[in-house]
Amino acid sequence: MRAVLLRYAAVIGIGFAVLAGILYYATSVDGRAPFVEAVRLTLHASDDERLAITTSGLEVEFSEPVRTATAEAAFRIEPDVAGEISWSGAILRFTPAERLPLETEFAVHLEPGVEDQAGNRMAEPSDRFAFRTVGPPTVVATEPSDGADEVPLDARITIDFNTLMDTASVESALFVDPVFDFEPSWSAERLTLVPADQLTEAITYRVEIRTDARDSAGTPLVEPYTFSFGTASAPVEAAQLVPDDGIEGVAVSGSVAVFFDRAIEPDQDLDGIFSIEPEVAGDVEVVAAPGAAGMTDAERRILRFEPSTALAANTTYRVTVAPGLAAADGSRLGEALEWSFTTGAPLGSLANQIVFLSERGGVTNLWAMNPDGSGQRQVSAELSPVTDYAVSPDGRRVVVGDGATLVLQSADGADRTLLTSVGDLEFDPAWAPDGTRFAFGRADRETGAGTGLWTRAADGGDEERMALPGGEASPSPSPSGSPAPLLRAPRWSPDGTAIAFVDGSARVAILDLEQNELRSVGAVAAGPPSWLTDSSAIIVTTVPSPEPRQVAPGAPLLPLLPEEPYRSAAEIARLELMHLPRTGSRLVVLGLPPGAHHPVASAERLLFVLEGRAYLADDPASPGAGRPLLPTQPADVVSATFGVEARTVLLTRQGSGIWLLDTLTGRAQQLAADGWRPRWLP
Repeated sequence: MRAVLLRYAAVIGIGFAVLAGILYYATSVDGRAPFVEAVRLTLHASDDERLAITTSGLEVEFSEPVRTATAEAAFRIEPDVAGEISWSGAILRFTPAERLPLETEFAVHLEPGVEDQAGNRMAEPSDRFAFRTVGPPTVVATEPSDGADEVPLDARITIDFNTLMDTASVESALFVDPVFDFEPSWSAERLTLVPADQLTEAITYRVEIRTDARDSAGTPLVEPYTFSFGTASAPVEAAQLVPDDGIEGVAVSGSVAVFFDRAIEPDQDLDGIFSIEPEVAGDVEVVAAPGAAGMTDAERRILRFEPSTALAANTTYRVTVAPGLAAADGSRLGEALEWSFTTGAPLGSLANQIVFLSERGGVTNLWAMNPDGSGQRQVSAELSPVTDYAVSPDGRRVVVGDGATLVLQSADGADRTLLTSVGDLEFDPAWAPDGTRFAFGRADRETGAGTGLWTRAADGGDEERMALPGGEASPSPSPSGSPAPLLRAPRWSPDGTAIAFVDGSARVAILDLEQNELRSVGAVAAGPPSWLTDSSAIIVTTVPSPEPRQVAPGAPLLPLLPEEPYRSAAEIARLELMHLPRTGSRLVVLGLPPGAHHPVASAERLLFVLEGRAYLADDPASPGAGRPLLPTQPADVVSATFGVEARTVLLTRQGSGIWLLDTLTGRAQQLAADGWRPRWLP
């Protein structure tokens, strides 16, 4: 009985304990009134939680679930805004019926009376939550800023808006002038334009964002936004070093120069800018390109050092151009230029030398080498690319031309003399067999009108126009009002008694100097005439076309050559070799396949080029088909000429320079890895 009473007492005790807990919870928890924990915007500017996007709503978070009707009745927004209220647990959400007005101050609070589920009432109004709406979208900052100058060429363009934007609408409303390709990139309110390439130097860019651009709520720009900026000039850069870095065999008589990518300020102090070791006395100046190069570019782009005396032979020179050299546009050389070159040993005569053109020194000039390819050295040192040359029979004097001017010098580079007057174009030099004179063509520089063939004495003096029968400057006078035709490519007969040439109005002519008789026939020449060794006839490469190639007035003349790049492959394929006897009156087709060119005759054989191969025929006047030289090698021959012996041939091969071929053994030896227009002097 006692045990039962004890169990009954325990049960009653437990019941009282549970009841006490329930009473405590009811009086301590349910007795607390609800309150507002937070009020927040659903959409706000990324850096300001109280700056509302116009499509933003509001969230009111309570400390506990409340009776929704009491909270909705207590909700206040000033100024009043129509809208709907929805719930998610203890969070009241207010969604405006329309977009909030721009640039408006608002305040939100809840009045007393909000009840929780237990009926506890909020006795005090909540704190006021103040916010404002954004204004219309606009650009608040750009980089570069409007009017900025000297903007780096690799700069990115950033545009900062006052609010989040509809990115697609902004990109379609964006225009840049001048146009350049860019990749758009966004980071919140910032748009970055990443140019695909460097910006253009020293110009003004204009950027416009039109009113089609909208913010993320769909509000458009009130008015277009425009800004502009100017780019900096790119640092001055060297376009070409002369002599080029690491070159050997450089002429001792030449200048040292740097061709820059823009005009250089000529009146700056050049002291300390240029230095050369071993030290050499001389003058440094800013100059324009001379000769034909100056006709196409008159800007002073060249920093030239002119030594007072010849450089030392077989000596390595080191050159430095210090940073700070100023261009005419205000830009400067950013880093020092440093390079070296080694001089060669000058020759008093080019006898038994192979001469050729090469641009290895930075500018195309005449070079020479021994017959086995050794001893390669620079002969001329012009700053305008040499396109043609002639060497006196004794090898002691050289005339080089660039299509506009002729320069006479000794083989060792001394006694350089510019022959051409300012108002003239002179071209196509050729020495007489006795070496006393050389012939050349001349034209008026301004109009391009030919003024005939001329000769000068070997020392460059005693010039004389070559008289033609009838007193005409050309065998085919031009129609009234047309410029006089050019006379080009004079070639003396081996016996010196006649001279063949090409008339620019589509005639090939032979002038007998002893009889003063002229024979000319209609033909458009694609190369200079080539004499047979007995002076009985010429062979000429012709174009089967009634119209001669036109020359632009006042422009430098390209060499009269049949190969690329002077003629296209299609033109070369149509060339013909023709024969004109000295006493004949018409050209005779030699019967070779179309495309044959570059004829050179020895006493008994004819050498020519056809479809990239050199051919040798036994009879110059009636060659037949001829036999190909190097038939198993690539068809890469550009030109061919005999050596001092008829059994040897000098070849210019595309991409591999100059080769010597023994026609009896078939042995081919590469003499120079570059170069063209070779000639082996006796």
